[in-house]
Amino acid sequence: MTRVAVVGSGVAGLSTAYRLASDHNVVVLDRDAIGNGTSSRASGVITTPVDYPDWPAWSDCALEFFRDLDGTGVFEWTDREYVRGVRPADVPGAREAAAAADADASSVSLVDAAEYADVFDPEAPYEKALVWEGTGYFDVDEFLATMHRECVRRGVEFRPDTTVESVRVDGAGRGGNGAVAGIETEYGPVDADAVVAAAGSATPALLEEVLAVPIRPFTWNVAYLEADLPDDVPMGGDAVLGAYWRGTRDGRLLVGTEHRYGGDDRVTDPPEDPREFGETLDRLIADEIPSILSAVDEAPAVVRYECCPMADATTPDAKPIIDAPAEAPDGLVVAAGFHGAGVMAADSIGTAVRAHLTGESVPFALAPLSLDRFETRGTDFPFRTMFQGSVPGSAEE
Repeated sequence: MTRVAVVGSGVAGLSTAYRLASDHNVVVLDRDAIGNGTSSRASGVITTPVDYPDWPAWSDCALEFFRDLDGTGVFEWTDREYVRGVRPADVPGAREAAAAADADASSVSLVDAAEYADVFDPEAPYEKALVWEGTGYFDVDEFLATMHRECVRRGVEFRPDTTVESVRVDGAGRGGNGAVAGIETEYGPVDADAVVAAAGSATPALLEEVLAVPIRPFTWNVAYLEADLPDDVPMGGDAVLGAYWRGTRDGRLLVGTEHRYGGDDRVTDPPEDPREFGETLDRLIADEIPSILSAVDEAPAVVRYECCPMADATTPDAKPIIDAPAEAPDGLVVAAGFHGAGVMAADSIGTAVRAHLTGESVPFALAPLSLDRFETRGTDFPFRTMFQGSVPGSAEE
């Protein structure tokens, strides 16, 4: 049985282990507790069709898995539509986006913003609203705990609190780059026939000696607000502000945004401590959210803030790398750079990694996930927000 070492126990590592466990000997290693990294701070807003608009089969695979997993362990899926306000200048583009979605048989519609008067404040700057069906949310801690449990039931070995220092390579291999022989950890070597690098923003350092990958860190900042939310309030977002929100089971409002280092130029490096909060979130809460959402008063009370315990990771186009590159040693698969959209793609990630290791077919294209789509292998590329190019209100800057 093929021995696979998965580095990282976030959603990418857990979904990979879940999909490989049936016919592989899998060990998952993490420098922290299982699922305790960036994935643990995800919002649970599952808007896969919104954030991957050109990848419908990828989205369908992920959403089907969540619905099938509902009721397993402690996991509970909640269906909730997603509503994005559209400013007057962006209406033509929104109309095109909705028409394109109809052509793909996606559940996206463009309606008057007035239809969501219970969501949007009367002073909100929206003329229309794009509405997605088939989206939803869940508690991420419950999801990670359930995935861990299911992996253990399938025979996956977990080694938490174990720092992986490097990937071991021997001289064999078809491409002249050697072949994976295992990994080196702080406690000694671990032999493996294949290695899956799913370590988020730590992936470039992990692979430093064997493969350069264009992945750089950034941070999502989240706050929980006291708010007078109606029952079954839709999730929502604003592409211009780079923000999203959803209600919680305890009646509060979760609001999140990217920490855009260096302001709007987005080209400066993050601080040494990735848990630092930027001014963007506080400005959003104080100046924007009260004039957008009817359930939020001026100067809303912040219950708590949350930030990734380690930086998130992104690529030059804000889409992930899931690939076994020809320039890498045989047996190495990279699964990183999800730009905060990893949890919502969970099973699609594991399915793609398995395809690279087994050669099996998958219901979506793998080419958009390849390393070869990038000209650079450096990590100093300008930051690109995931909202750019997804729907109107996200023009290139």
